[in-house]
Amino acid sequence: MSKPLFSALASVYIKERAEYLDAALKSLYIQTCPATEVVLVHDGVLSQELYECINKWQKKLPIVEVKLPQNKGLGCALNEGLKHCSYELVARFDTDDINHPERFEQQLNAFTSDPDLVLLSADVEEFNYQIGDINSLRILPHTNNEIKKQARSRNPFNHMAIMFKKSNVLYVGGYKHLHFLEDYYLWLRLLAQNYKAQNLACVLVSARIGNGMHARRRGISYLKSEIQLYKIKKALKITGYIDGLVFLCLRGASRLMPVGMLRGVYKLLRN
Repeated sequence: MSKPLFSALASVYIKERAEYLDAALKSLYIQTCPATEVVLVHDGVLSQELYECINKWQKKLPIVEVKLPQNKGLGCALNEGLKHCSYELVARFDTDDINHPERFEQQLNAFTSDPDLVLLSADVEEFNYQIGDINSLRILPHTNNEIKKQARSRNPFNHMAIMFKKSNVLYVGGYKHLHFLEDYYLWLRLLAQNYKAQNLACVLVSARIGNGMHARRRGISYLKSEIQLYKIKKALKITGYIDGLVFLCLRGASRLMPVGMLRGVYKLLRN
């Protein structure tokens, strides 16, 4: 049986390093089941090194460039990219991560086996500079019921390993602004529609986090987003008043922790 046609979608901006983008695009090129098209959104003007990298890979990959004149942020850029995705199945990838060669094939097999499936991710391994240098995994809940349970307190998907059905994502409004948490917001709206979700019990992406990740995931801006997220979960009936407030306190406290303590919490949750 032939595999479904599908789009791979990513956004790149001026601060991305060309060598990281090069490695990410190479990982698409060596897929056992390559993307039918690669929709790459330029989120504003890019560096000369990034343009050269993209031009190099245009000769090997079916890249569709979508150029935004100004930086709009990840959610807006991905929404614009979705307009240019030609196929129902869309695989997200990040421009600084490494997709394992069998990623797309395994995810396509899952969608082919279950026509009701709408949202699919997988486990990831995290690294700073070289794969395996910190021995950290983000293991997800795998069944639909487990995913819904975790969604009440934590993001139950790895965004950089997501594949979804475009029509369902557009039906719930696509990516909407929620500073730093646009992906979680989208998953909550999809789950609230009772669309079927799954996470494959295998590592399909090596995610580059850098040693500054924990510092980036704290502060007042993140705390404000957590408060908005609490209100959204209540409105969608993902959580009630009391349990939602408990989760808000726990998540909010993590946004104000010292970096060293936050690093320990993330390591505990991921392994």
